[in-house]
Amino acid sequence: MKTTRLSRCRDSALGALATLALLCAGCGGAKHSQTVPETSPGVISLTPALWLSPSATTAGLSYRNACGQTATVSVADPLAAALSKKLGRVFTGILPQQGTEQIPDSDSLIEVGLGQKKIELAIPGQGKGTYPASVTLGMELVVLAQDGTFLFNEKRQGRSHGQVEVSNHSCDVQGLETIVQEAIDAMIDEVAKQVAASGRIREYAAYHKTRPPTATILTHPAGGLPALPPAGVLPESATVPTTGQAVLHGATPQATALSFHAIVRDENQDHLLQQDETLTIEVEVKNEGPKEANGVEVVVGGALKDHFPPTVAIGTVKPGEIKRVSITRRVAELKEEVQGDVVLSLRSATALMSLPPAKRFSLQIKSEKAELESVPHDVDRVPKPLVAAKQTKSILIAVGVGQFRDGRVPPVKYAEHDAEILSGYLRAIGGIPAERTRLLLNQYALKEDLAETFEEWLPKRVDADTVVYVYFAGRALVDGVSGAVSLVPFDGSTASGKRLYPVRRMQQVLSKLPIQRAIMIFEVSLDPTPGADPASTPQADWEDGLDEGKVEVMWMVGNKALQEAHVYEQGKHGLFTYYLLQGLQGLADIDRDGTVVAGELCTYARGEVGRVARQQFGNAQHPLCSPPPGQGAVVRIHPMARGNNPKPVAQEKKAGSTANLPSQATKPVEVGPRP
Repeated sequence: MKTTRLSRCRDSALGALATLALLCAGCGGAKHSQTVPETSPGVISLTPALWLSPSATTAGLSYRNACGQTATVSVADPLAAALSKKLGRVFTGILPQQGTEQIPDSDSLIEVGLGQKKIELAIPGQGKGTYPASVTLGMELVVLAQDGTFLFNEKRQGRSHGQVEVSNHSCDVQGLETIVQEAIDAMIDEVAKQVAASGRIREYAAYHKTRPPTATILTHPAGGLPALPPAGVLPESATVPTTGQAVLHGATPQATALSFHAIVRDENQDHLLQQDETLTIEVEVKNEGPKEANGVEVVVGGALKDHFPPTVAIGTVKPGEIKRVSITRRVAELKEEVQGDVVLSLRSATALMSLPPAKRFSLQIKSEKAELESVPHDVDRVPKPLVAAKQTKSILIAVGVGQFRDGRVPPVKYAEHDAEILSGYLRAIGGIPAERTRLLLNQYALKEDLAETFEEWLPKRVDADTVVYVYFAGRALVDGVSGAVSLVPFDGSTASGKRLYPVRRMQQVLSKLPIQRAIMIFEVSLDPTPGADPASTPQADWEDGLDEGKVEVMWMVGNKALQEAHVYEQGKHGLFTYYLLQGLQGLADIDRDGTVVAGELCTYARGEVGRVARQQFGNAQHPLCSPPPGQGAVVRIHPMARGNNPKPVAQEKKAGSTANLPSQATKPVEVGPRP
């Protein structure tokens, strides 16, 4: 099942090392669940969208009622109501989640995930009476800027104790909902205080409130379309216009409404723009008004505008119609700047009811091609632990299959070594006990071994606090019709599907387990199933069989296409694994806050793999990071390792002139369309 939880407007971030591009959308017309006048003391001038992850939207607490039957008390509904109410007192308004998948467009986003859920209640056989009960809940809340920048992250626990009552001749337990509500309130009250006190959020709100508009909207003159001011420049005055003058605000009987989404994506998707690399702009415009919009076009501005035409024509857009356009240019003669940007604004010959906000996309610029490492890092040296205490609840499963019983199956160089070293990293960093680790190599990775490990061994060792790490290095087949992926074990074959282990089976197991989250890391060479046409085989569907409402999963896959995964001979590892190990040594700490999180790790490895594959091997290899930014922020900020990424001296000198937002953003996320 494909992850579609967040709108593409979240797919970007700004960071000190890699400032990332942005996918965003104009604001829609969703109603506020609760508003506070902007003049209220301490109110933050933002209207964030509130999105609850599946762990929250499906949350409930199971217990035994007075008849010994399993019953459930809802957590999801009171949690959503309390969040809207209490956070509505912090911000000028809250845009509620519209169903499970839909997220309203807004100037910011609040994402909430629920972790620990525990109820303590015991009712003896006699039934009638009052009994003590306690409820414990754990929540993680993330606040993102409109461009995807992490502004705030907090974990909180709420506990409440009370008495429940059972009446005569009844199975029902009365009073439990009140205890649940008190635990929710205690948890959210503390988080709301932290949000209200966040200087980073308030700085962003002040910046967002005062930034100037970057486009004008014109009526159609009798003599044709007049000249427009450059993007980002407003007329000196804004009076009520005659025909052909700018209309900045206010609807007219002839006015319509436009919104637009945009992507700016560099070829390598590593957010680092290099000489001769292509840069693509993709724009989607929707007419949400009652009138046809004529002469619609996107104006290109910003430091990188000279690499594109000044305008991108959209044409006429009818009511309800969506039009898309894409333009790609190869970038050369880059100036030595730390950061470059593209600003896109929308304009129309037809009057508009309101001005769609401009979109700004920032990328790190490198004026010369990066030199490949002459001496590779010693990635076999295991880094220091992330925390002092062991992750006694975590599970690690590592599989490396480089040789096969069927001699016709091409070997995968360094697969066993990759699995040994990466599993050693994860064990050392997280302090995972040896008895909670499985390492399966070559002849010990038969199909039956995989089935027994995932379907029998794993389920006996997990609970609600368990994080499951899975690493696989080897070969896999992609179904020519569905895109479903099957792993090739030691006794498997690429010529037959009989001895394969479908990833779907693994996903179904994970969906049934009461785990906190799963981190899936795959270094694979991908082949089509026997008889399938490689040209028509769809992209590998790694999430096939996953019930996203049950478990949060982060996928890091070394290669999206049907191809042999590159081997990095200098480092004696698969290329993707080599840069994962390098990232776990601390270099993937993009924002330099001292911690490498899952999203940063995959972003770092994906960028380095793409760069080296293009420069050293002459052909592409594009890793997959899923969910993308803004779609599952909680699992993306799962801590993976200590950070060790010192800031270059040259960059420190220039940093003060490149920041357009307040500094010290907490977790940048990568950009581009959904991988």
